[in-house]
Amino acid sequence: MRLRTPLSAGRATSRVAAPAALVAALLLAAPPSSPLGPPAAQAAKAKPKKPRRTVEGELTRLRQAGSITLADRRAWRATYRQARAAVRSLPKRSTAARELQGVLDNTEDMARRGRISASLAPSVFLTLQVNRDWWTSQPIPVAGSRPAVPGSPLVWQYYVGEGLQIQWLGTFGLANALGTTTNPEKLAQQQAIGDEALRLASSRAGGPSWQYLFDFGGGAPPWGSGMAQITGMQALTRLAGRTGQASYRTTALRAASLVRRSPTSGARYKRPAGDHILLYTFTRMRVLNAFAQSVSGLREVALSTGDPKVSAAYVRAERELRAELPAYDTGRWTRYSLGGANATVSYHVLSRDLVRGLCKALEADAVAFAAGQPVPAGVVPPPAAPYCAAAERYTAYLEKTPNGPGAKARSRAAGAGTTVPAPREEPTAGLADGLLQPGPGESPAGR
Repeated sequence: MRLRTPLSAGRATSRVAAPAALVAALLLAAPPSSPLGPPAAQAAKAKPKKPRRTVEGELTRLRQAGSITLADRRAWRATYRQARAAVRSLPKRSTAARELQGVLDNTEDMARRGRISASLAPSVFLTLQVNRDWWTSQPIPVAGSRPAVPGSPLVWQYYVGEGLQIQWLGTFGLANALGTTTNPEKLAQQQAIGDEALRLASSRAGGPSWQYLFDFGGGAPPWGSGMAQITGMQALTRLAGRTGQASYRTTALRAASLVRRSPTSGARYKRPAGDHILLYTFTRMRVLNAFAQSVSGLREVALSTGDPKVSAAYVRAERELRAELPAYDTGRWTRYSLGGANATVSYHVLSRDLVRGLCKALEADAVAFAAGQPVPAGVVPPPAAPYCAAAERYTAYLEKTPNGPGAKARSRAAGAGTTVPAPREEPTAGLADGLLQPGPGESPAGR
């Protein structure tokens, strides 16, 4: 959005209104041709408009620059053309046609804005191909569901109007969950996710990133998520430990650049106490459960790798979370986001569990440090007390009002004969932000 800058007041000057007759005389006496010439000449000298960017034109540009292969250009152009043809073949105004058109619109919009880079193109055209195949042959899934896409190890989610999209947070959460088993098939599935994540990692904020390719809450594609990025770092670091494959660890550490750069490229929001890791790169909204999960993930990667950049990011993020914690507490409940509305019950419980997890982790770090064992960042661990106390308060709130602080008011209204809608299970702050959050009972860390 372009902001109009108001004219500066400047120095005070005295102004005298010119007589109307004088103004008319000046206008009539103006030369027939202005310094810019007559309108026709002005039009001739106007700067020519830049040609409109198109999907096929961007593929040609990337090929001419040597950024993609001829085979890739041909395959992706064919995918695009087939998707357009598929939309025309579907019944007009059908759900399938609307969803596939939504994915095409996102693709064309990214092309117009010059956002389809060589590194992002594999994700863009995979998404287009999956949607072309799905909406021409598969049933309509439930809104918000995660249908299994044949041949893909990734988690896909149906966003109404946006089609099927790669759910990177869900994908990495699944990889972490699979890593807790010794089942050979599940371990193979975990590695397949890791390999696809490496293949589809795109460049953002100076390193590999896993970007979202659809319009969401005011964010135009492609955009990133600090929590999804850190969960991906966790998943790849764990996979490297299990397989010994260095490329997973290398990519995970390079991916830390997203949480070391400021918005809108990165997710690092610099604050007086440290850094808040943003849930979305396109907004500075600060979400409690996402930030707590990000701090927990950075701690794990810092401890397992000893990488100095990840360690520094963890130290600064933990300091900021500790400073912010009181502001999320209303004295009766938790806020979903800083300065926002109360969290739903499911997000209150999730925040409580994540804060409790940090309490236990930092207590363990203190014991390890006292015994001379490795700790995250190799420095004196921060105090666990703020997190332990917060977890106890959140639990007490739940015991007092299991359905949230507004439950009694709703109950009284219902008793008076008023129809009261059921409580929402999505957060109510600003964005429809629950769509990229873990659902009730889920944990991105897979624990």
